[in-house]
Amino acid sequence: MKHLKKWSLCLMSTILLVGLLSACGSDDKASADKASADKEETTKEQKSGAYSGKKLEKYNAYVELSNAINSEYSAALANYFQNYSDENGKFKKSSNDSYSLSSVSQTENAITAVNDNMKNSSLSVDSEAKKLVKDLENDTKIFKELETYYASKGYVDDDFKKGETLHNELLKSSETTNKDIKAFNEKMDKIIDSQQEAAAKEMKDAGEITVYTVNDFITKTEKLITNLESQGINSTNVLDTDLASYEAEYNTFTKSYEALVKASKDEKQLKKEDISEDGISGMLTKATETKADASNLLNRIKNKEAVPQSSLAFAENTDGTPEKLMASYNDLVSQYNNFFITFK
Repeated sequence: MKHLKKWSLCLMSTILLVGLLSACGSDDKASADKASADKEETTKEQKSGAYSGKKLEKYNAYVELSNAINSEYSAALANYFQNYSDENGKFKKSSNDSYSLSSVSQTENAITAVNDNMKNSSLSVDSEAKKLVKDLENDTKIFKELETYYASKGYVDDDFKKGETLHNELLKSSETTNKDIKAFNEKMDKIIDSQQEAAAKEMKDAGEITVYTVNDFITKTEKLITNLESQGINSTNVLDTDLASYEAEYNTFTKSYEALVKASKDEKQLKKEDISEDGISGMLTKATETKADASNLLNRIKNKEAVPQSSLAFAENTDGTPEKLMASYNDLVSQYNNFFITFK
């Protein structure tokens, strides 16, 4: 199964703080406001443990990088080597004439975001991020060269010589990148877990009950998927799932979903938090799809229905599979990451 997609933190107080900084007029006032904001940022972090201000911006850039490397980048790399390598990793000509390479634009955008925030307040994962970004800049450069090479049909002119050279460069550089991704993931995952917990508490304490409920449901979904990952479960061995273990997490997940449904109907609270009907209904739609996929998977396990061999290649679109649950989770996180932009 794929690495879990993570969501960015965005509290109401943070939005107001950023707005305050951007509205400053004179240099003196900007300096004074920045000092005040830095003090507020430090005080908030000491109080709740949740990042704010520039530190939050940097954290969210790292979350963007985490999602890019564990989804787009890893998929692009796997797709490339599947099509252009033999079983030993050595270069081979593609079996067809399309020579299509996957996009790495999300990864490039994440690299830019991290570089833009690198000088902001320090985080414990800074050294790993800096090293990883350097790796990725090199890898994405090679990807671009490969894309241009095949798009221009350069292989017609040199009988794939440059293609083989670029292949060997990518093979060597990606080995280092994958090691640095592992180091980044290990440290970043711990930071993400602590920040999501701190942010959830801050939301609840601030009376942002609806947003807290959405956040809690995503957390419970992640725990449900982590339970499957810890067991090494996928479509090929889904009937090996420890039913009692999965069902225990599922029951907690279901209670969280019911709380979200209830919160979505609390018009008074929605108005208090200035959340629109469209904003919460979009989240609820994705949450309902996720709930259905988790339920279908539970039914498959209970009824001992193996995933048909013919469906294994399309597991993300097959009801009652861990892969489809993961896909729904990722859609849910994407919806959440856009939630604060559109909900007002």
